[in-house]
Amino acid sequence: MGRPGRRPYRHDPAPRRRRGLELNLDRARPVNSFDAHRLLHLAAASGRADRMLEGLLRAYHIDGADIADHAVLERLGVEAGVTAGDVAALLASDAYADAVRADEKRAAERGVTGVPALVIGTRPPVSAVQSPAHLVRLLKTV
Repeated sequence: MGRPGRRPYRHDPAPRRRRGLELNLDRARPVNSFDAHRLLHLAAASGRADRMLEGLLRAYHIDGADIADHAVLERLGVEAGVTAGDVAALLASDAYADAVRADEKRAAERGVTGVPALVIGTRPPVSAVQSPAHLVRLLKTV
C-alpha cells in the first residue's frame, strides 16, 4: 500500500496509551458495516447519533467486536439509548438502506475509495492510515 519506496505506517499503541487513548487495530477485522451504518441512521433519527457512533467506533477499534453481528449491534444500540425493539425491527428490515446507499454515493462522488478516509475542507480525500505527524501536517495546511 502507499507510494513505492515509502515505509508503511506501523501501529504503535504505546504513545496513545500514555495519553489515555486506546486503539487496538490488531483486533479490528474487515466486516460488512452496512447494518451498522443503518443503525447509526436510526440512532440519529432520535438524537443519539453521537452516542451510537462512539459506541460503534469503540467496539470496532478498541474491543475488536464484529460490528456486522446483529447481537453486537443490538447491544450497542441499547447502550446508545435506542430501544431493543427498534434495533430488532431495523435489523429485520431494510430500513435506512437507501440512506446508507446515498451516503456511499456521496462519498464516491467526493473521491472516497476506501476507509478510513480523511476529507479536509474541499480537498480530495486522502487515506487516514498515515503517521500522526503526517496527519498533523495535513491538518495544518487547511
